[in-house]
Amino acid sequence: MKRLQAGFSLTELLVSLTLSSFLLLAMSSLLIAGKTNWQHQLRLTSAQEIERYTVVQLRRAIRQAEQVDEDSHPGLLILQYRAVEGSRNCLGQLQDAGQLYQDRFHVSDDQLRCNGQALINGVAQIHFSYAVDLNGDGRVLTEEYFDQPHCCFPVRSVGFELQLSGEPAPETQHYSAALRRY
Repeated sequence: MKRLQAGFSLTELLVSLTLSSFLLLAMSSLLIAGKTNWQHQLRLTSAQEIERYTVVQLRRAIRQAEQVDEDSHPGLLILQYRAVEGSRNCLGQLQDAGQLYQDRFHVSDDQLRCNGQALINGVAQIHFSYAVDLNGDGRVLTEEYFDQPHCCFPVRSVGFELQLSGEPAPETQHYSAALRRY
């Protein structure tokens, strides 16, 4: 008389374990790939937000300024203003009407700073350039941007290029904004 077999044979167990291992390996690989992709998207979104905020803040400040201080250079932008009712500096502090004041923008410790206070983290480097209308045609051409404010012509527009911290961007974007009176 033959005994009835209860359970699985050793071969069947080994085959099912092998198949289960491959299935778990595939699922964990998908999970890891999804997490890596999510982290990359998160870094990219953060970098875009840092860049957007930096550009908005600098363009706003440049457009409100009356002039660029002659001590400005590629790493430092000094904007001069005459306050009107409700004017605020780059830190949001209310300025007295009629008062002259300055905002000083630069990068230090991976932060865009204004008047020594951090505005936003994640900016590794910034390069300012200063545009003048050399030929008097009312336009600013690419070749009319300089690393220093021009000695004899007022700055009409300020250009800037950003380098964010972390992963380098594939190409540098150039931004610009005209001063209030232009």
